[in-house]
Amino acid sequence: MIDLATQYLGMKLKSPLVPSASPLARDLDTPKRLEDAGAAAIVMDSLFEEQIVHDLRELAGAPHTPDPVAGPTVDEESRTAEYLERLYHLKEELTIPVIASLNCYTYGAWVRFAAMFEEAGADALELNIYFMAADLDQTSAEIEERYVGIVKAVRESVHIPIAVKVGPYFTALANMARRFEAAGANGMVLFNRFFQPDIDLET
Repeated sequence: MIDLATQYLGMKLKSPLVPSASPLARDLDTPKRLEDAGAAAIVMDSLFEEQIVHDLRELAGAPHTPDPVAGPTVDEESRTAEYLERLYHLKEELTIPVIASLNCYTYGAWVRFAAMFEEAGADALELNIYFMAADLDQTSAEIEERYVGIVKAVRESVHIPIAVKVGPYFTALANMARRFEAAGANGMVLFNRFFQPDIDLET
């Protein structure tokens, strides 16, 4: 047989076949079937901070504005607890690496959830970085620095490998890749498929 073994994020995999972040990892049966079919690792669907904030609003019955640094306070009944429990069970049932995926918009949330994922047993972490750049006063350099800052902050809080998932819309993608590596990323996922913004001609 041909040896398809490879390295990803410093992990030795039996092949380069890794199902990406999707609903396929939302139950236990499908990931087990993927492993049996030859998947060498699996990436969980992303946990979105905005979903957690939405849940908190629903629980409180009032608008909730997260602190831009600390992020929202997450209780045990939140979507986070369900995600961590699913991660724990996937680790118990599978022999292949399980990669958690995260999307946040506050530095505090990036750091806190990354640490939670590591503690729950994630073999690696995919940073699904994306936010709508609609601020007229924010420059592209500031946006790039925000990306790099997220990677640095997460790297300082966890020891597991980190992948940075980005879109193709960087002027100098090669330079960004080098900056991500310098900030502590172990790899990149190319490319994210974003929801596409449209222009409202009325406003």
